[in-house]
Amino acid sequence: MTALLLAVLILLTGCAGTQPATAPEKQAGESASVTKAPVEQGLVRLALSEPISTMDVHKNTADYMLPLNIYERLFDIRVNEDGSTRLENGLADDWSVSEDGLTYHFTLRGDAFFSDGTPVKASDVAFTFTRMLALPDSRQTDFADMIRGAAAVMAGETDTLEGVRVLDDRSLEITLSEPFAGYLYQLATPSCSILSEKCVTEAGNDFGHTAEHTIGSGPYRLTEYTNNRITLEKNPYYHCREGEELTVSRAEYQVLAPALIDRMFRDGDLDLMDLSRVNPEVVKEVYKTPEWAARTIAYSRVEVQYLMLNVETPPLNDVRVRKAVQMAINRQKILDELYNGDGKLLDGIYPRGLIGFTEENQGWLKYDPEEAARLISEVPGVKDVRLELAANSESEIRTLRMLEMIRQDLSAVGLNVSMVGYDDESRMYLRRAGRLMAYTGEWSADFNDPDNFIYTFFGSRAKTLSRSGNYSNAEVIARIAAARTMQDEAERMREYADLEKILIRDEAVWVPLFSSEHLFIPGDRVESFTPFWAGWGSLYLKDIVLKPEAR
Repeated sequence: MTALLLAVLILLTGCAGTQPATAPEKQAGESASVTKAPVEQGLVRLALSEPISTMDVHKNTADYMLPLNIYERLFDIRVNEDGSTRLENGLADDWSVSEDGLTYHFTLRGDAFFSDGTPVKASDVAFTFTRMLALPDSRQTDFADMIRGAAAVMAGETDTLEGVRVLDDRSLEITLSEPFAGYLYQLATPSCSILSEKCVTEAGNDFGHTAEHTIGSGPYRLTEYTNNRITLEKNPYYHCREGEELTVSRAEYQVLAPALIDRMFRDGDLDLMDLSRVNPEVVKEVYKTPEWAARTIAYSRVEVQYLMLNVETPPLNDVRVRKAVQMAINRQKILDELYNGDGKLLDGIYPRGLIGFTEENQGWLKYDPEEAARLISEVPGVKDVRLELAANSESEIRTLRMLEMIRQDLSAVGLNVSMVGYDDESRMYLRRAGRLMAYTGEWSADFNDPDNFIYTFFGSRAKTLSRSGNYSNAEVIARIAAARTMQDEAERMREYADLEKILIRDEAVWVPLFSSEHLFIPGDRVESFTPFWAGWGSLYLKDIVLKPEAR
């Protein structure tokens, strides 16, 4: 802890002397600022905290910053003024669904072109979903496995996806194996970005790894791609939709250390600060001040942070112990100390902002160490069993501090708790094998539907095993799987609320912690900015509006 504090003090000392644009005038004795060359018109300068591994959306599940802007999807999710979301047409100009909820008919826009000038065709859509399933190392099969014939493609039995039928260059049908009420929202995820069959086929294994082999139909095209620098420029073949305006002509991303991101933003060399990319202590000491408060944009993440409990491993196979763990953790203290209080406690599976979230399932989980200790005392021999909290050996400081706070809380109510560190590969192997006892995780919405949360974790025995939850109540699992096929929306939402209550309140399969707020500060050249709806670090460049003099 001393070393950490020293590092923070050094960081703060190194940043002294620079002031935000709205701060008071410099004090006597401070050096004058250096005159800088004018910034290129239409340029936005952004920072990443680590390199983007690939632009191939089928091979990663996190690096969506660039794909959101390079590719288009059949639909987009946009945020209303009241914070709710709506579905907007993307590449799909029109659509309809059959009465049985199985077959979707799509008509594509006639003005959609890839950045090499070739038109987007229905065959590109068919190719995209087939590849998502057929690619040996695809990490996105969950977003196409409901299409009829998906299992045969994944098994390598055929290279033709039965449920996708191309009618002509602009029309196609997608038939599901069973109804799925959240399907259209799912099509709006970055995972379902439509790829150019010509580009992917010609590029082979190079697709998504170089600028020349990365082509999409989105508003921007990739022109530079290295480990520490990425550049996007307007796609000359992109047609803005009604009401859409691109004030950003070019975007430069630099991969920078947190301290350098902080320094460059305050020096005016970055145009938008994502506060999740800098040290939390710096956020607290530097940006949680009146000088910056008026400029800060706070946006609730559509996420849940949780502590997963392996319900088959003693002592967690006793529901009394699991409920004791829920009550023993001081969640508000963790949120206050590690996240500066930027967020809200959650008592279930679904975060605020997600369709299906209900206040009826909130407010029941209280911090009650006395009751937790009483429950622990009822379970014979529990004190003699070690409760492990699994951590990635490369976890960031905040995650390790969270685990230590949880360890202390659980130890205080009578549990013998230890922390165990694993390298990334070993940790994922043990998790997928169902062998981790307890670990912290975070899940952000891919698409706006409760299915994305409850089905992902508890929709089948295989899913609960692969996340080391090991939940095995066959009746509840079957209800979760069946809920996604319900056509009556009100009935479906009631079912999801009931299932949330059973899993978290009655059976205590995990400890819901909280959802955090995503904080941004626009620079002097930015007129306005709307964060991406899901609260990821990703963003649409079209949601950055530059001031007139900067365009």
